[in-house]
Amino acid sequence: MITCPIDRYSRAESRLDGPQGTLPEKSEKALRRTLRYLGKEDCPVRIRLTSDIPVGKGMASSTADISAVCQAAALACGRCLSPDEIAEIAISIEPSDATFYPGVVQFDYRGGTVIRRLGPAPEAKILVYDCGGEVDTLLFNSRKDLVALQKAHESEIREAVALCLEGLRTGSLDCIGKAATLSAFANQDILYKEALEPFYEAGMKAGGLGVIAAHSGTVLGLLLPPEAEAEAIRHDMDAALAGCASFIDCVHMTNSGMMVKEL
Repeated sequence: MITCPIDRYSRAESRLDGPQGTLPEKSEKALRRTLRYLGKEDCPVRIRLTSDIPVGKGMASSTADISAVCQAAALACGRCLSPDEIAEIAISIEPSDATFYPGVVQFDYRGGTVIRRLGPAPEAKILVYDCGGEVDTLLFNSRKDLVALQKAHESEIREAVALCLEGLRTGSLDCIGKAATLSAFANQDILYKEALEPFYEAGMKAGGLGVIAAHSGTVLGLLLPPEAEAEAIRHDMDAALAGCASFIDCVHMTNSGMMVKEL
């Protein structure tokens, strides 16, 4: 996978006293496995976790939660984990995104290793729409036919990767948009989205550069140049889509990766 980092975050605050907040199951595993990795199982780390990322939509909410908890727990113990260390812990819990790395990376989301660091993401806006429902990452990635279906579309994905790399190298959002669109349509055999075709047609007519699909989720994104009038384009999209997909956010691509702040 090639990451699509956006400016939406999970935040984990850690301390060694006070009440323990209730963590989602995967985040609780991240806390315990981080403490075990550090040899600090008895350390009384308390975590408060908040997030502005929708759950079950394919926007890497679990990855954001898990990575934030890993780093917060480590900081409470006097350590700062590298992205590679976080990846190792995260992948032990579930197949993972890699948005805790700065910039854009090509990542083995099953094995937990960076294939290539691809440099900074270009400035861009993305209109995010939801097709409805939720997808469980663990269940999705346990499908027996998943690898065979992915291999069946290897030629399209190789073309998409080449276009994306060229777009990142040259700063061409047109190339990146074409790459994302190729990948989105190739994924229809794996996780079908009825709204994809009308979304693509409406988006291109409204001035979009390409369509991004959550490959194990329910959202679609319309890639826009940074100067685009997102609100006007959203108005056109809403009218054209007639309820087959619902607007949920307008986000920007970012290069921040994980951020650490002392409170």
